[in-house]
Amino acid sequence: MKSRLLPASLVALLLIYLQLRSGSDAYLALALASAALAYVTMATGRLLLVAARAPDADVCAAWTMGLLGICLGIYALTAAFPLSAATAFGIVAVVVLGLEIALARHRHGPLPDWRASIGFALCVAFTAAWCNAPAGAYEVLRAEGMLPVWPDFFIHGGLISQFGDPRAIAHQSIYLADYPYSFYHYASYAAAAAIAGMLDRPGLLVATAVWLPLGFLAMSAGAYALGERLAGAAGGLAALAAIVILPDASSYGLRNGAFSFHWMVLAAPGATYALGAAFLSLVLLDRWIAERSPGALIASALLAGSMLLFRAHIFLLYFPAWLATAIFCGAAERRRKALLATLPLAGVVIAGAATVLVAHLESTGLGYWFRGLALDGFLTHAHTAQEPTAYTGLYADLASKQGGGAIAAGIVLAFVAALGAFLILLPAAMALARRRGVLRPIDACPAFLAFCWLLLMVFAPVPWHGDPTELIHRPVVLLYAGAAIWTLCLALRCLATQASEVADRRWPTVLAGALLALPAIIIGAQGMASPKFRWGQNEVAKRVEPGLVEAAAFLRKQARVGDIFAAGGLSAQYTEFDFPTRLCALTGIPAYLSRPYLEMIKEGPRKTLAAARLAALKEVDRQADYTAAIDLLRRLRVQWYAVAGEKGPRWDPGRQRAAFSAGSISLYATFDRSNSNSAGSAGIPIPPAGRR
Repeated sequence: MKSRLLPASLVALLLIYLQLRSGSDAYLALALASAALAYVTMATGRLLLVAARAPDADVCAAWTMGLLGICLGIYALTAAFPLSAATAFGIVAVVVLGLEIALARHRHGPLPDWRASIGFALCVAFTAAWCNAPAGAYEVLRAEGMLPVWPDFFIHGGLISQFGDPRAIAHQSIYLADYPYSFYHYASYAAAAAIAGMLDRPGLLVATAVWLPLGFLAMSAGAYALGERLAGAAGGLAALAAIVILPDASSYGLRNGAFSFHWMVLAAPGATYALGAAFLSLVLLDRWIAERSPGALIASALLAGSMLLFRAHIFLLYFPAWLATAIFCGAAERRRKALLATLPLAGVVIAGAATVLVAHLESTGLGYWFRGLALDGFLTHAHTAQEPTAYTGLYADLASKQGGGAIAAGIVLAFVAALGAFLILLPAAMALARRRGVLRPIDACPAFLAFCWLLLMVFAPVPWHGDPTELIHRPVVLLYAGAAIWTLCLALRCLATQASEVADRRWPTVLAGALLALPAIIIGAQGMASPKFRWGQNEVAKRVEPGLVEAAAFLRKQARVGDIFAAGGLSAQYTEFDFPTRLCALTGIPAYLSRPYLEMIKEGPRKTLAAARLAALKEVDRQADYTAAIDLLRRLRVQWYAVAGEKGPRWDPGRQRAAFSAGSISLYATFDRSNSNSAGSAGIPIPPAGRR
């Protein structure tokens, strides 16, 4: 029993600490929700590992498997039924706890490895170190008017509220109220959305203090499980060190900050969930290779497929590499060389078929998804727009002089920028392991990942929104993590062979190194994960509208379930983060319309609706009379109207009719709740539309 409660307790304490950093003061509710999530996650992982015929897997594998399992379960329930994430979590918890009780008599297996328990405790400690600063982002936003994390967290916060906040659930898409949300890799938000619902917290706060650390811990624990499978307990610690201690490739060599592993996983934490799935999928694949267990192979394949719902970009790289690895490892030894010889041809054929398919789709109604090949745009953006770097102007000079030869040089530079020293160290470690006879079939995986990333670079299309880096750049985190983990684990295998000892004899040394490195990571994590390229530094340093936090707090308190808000001053011009997007993340209330440009380049019905709503809001902006504007908003079924600027809307430039004003933000109500308890509690009358 103690072996089950201790890991869950560590996770609960981690979540409690980080949420207190975000400003939460609901101590009892916070403790209960965190403990429930942690225990159910661990129980889910244990049950799923038994189903995968891996009952002896360690606590790190159990945590990663459990988190992925409950996220998929919650997401499936919320997608199939009109349920909140908290309700779906309750259903999952009842099922899991019931199964755990029912199967208690049949629980067998060896006692937990105490070294793995120490490894998991280190995973928790390093997660706290890396996520400490982001968890306090809301307090910085409230005090300084600036969000000190990547601005995508505004989007992530809104999506967490979309699934977790009762104010948003009935309206489907939080960014286009009363319209279904489009397909996206939403599964990673599920567990954090459950916490948001249980504690009634805005999505932005939960994104930085729950969603990020849950995924980071899954990635760290998954890396430990993979390293332990590759090189014993010492390999587990080495794999953990590879991703949470060692400086990434952007810190030396070409110094291209866009390829920073640590920046990417903290800026887009959905990647951490996918990395955890990839690491555990490889653990189970290697178990199938060793034991020929069908359950392990099926579980490995399901984890590989589930990555589409956690981070589709990483799925595009991992799944073909996983398939190639499985085929290679499943073949007889004498046939593996032949398979390797045919791999390039097979890759080109598959990629060519994909290119033909994309070209065909471009001529059909689905053509808005694709805009030609991305290679040239990716290389140009990756090598010329990320200054300062250590090779400023090199690629631009090559492109101007050598034409087609610059493409090959750009691809090589991309590998150097992405992998750094591991581009040399990994092949060297593989060669040494082969020479010493400790190379295993699963060790082909990093090579398959590199080959598949090359195919992605050459054949990936530009997606619907026009960013040529989207499908090529995002999966780099998997390529880098795989190379770093395998390099250290192969080195441990070779050292163990040289000293005629098992690899686990190195465990105390590696543990001591990790413990000594922990204080340095606590101090330096924020700097290691900060964007090193100039335009990224500007994005993080942007200030929000004065009064945004206060207006969001008022709106969240006053709004009732079923309310939606609209914002004035919207434009059809491209913007990645607009005023309604930020307000969604801080309130959990659906927007009538946000980011019109991105909505209007999607499929036909969505584009038509977004255009009509933008036109309606422009008509509201054009009104000269307060009563006419409010009446129009009522017909649009909008309960709240928000404007940002020194002056109010044309129909109330002095903002005298606003229900609330702070800084440059004003909120207008389209109803009369002046006699309701909610309005009275704020002490601010909400003027009815007909009174002047």
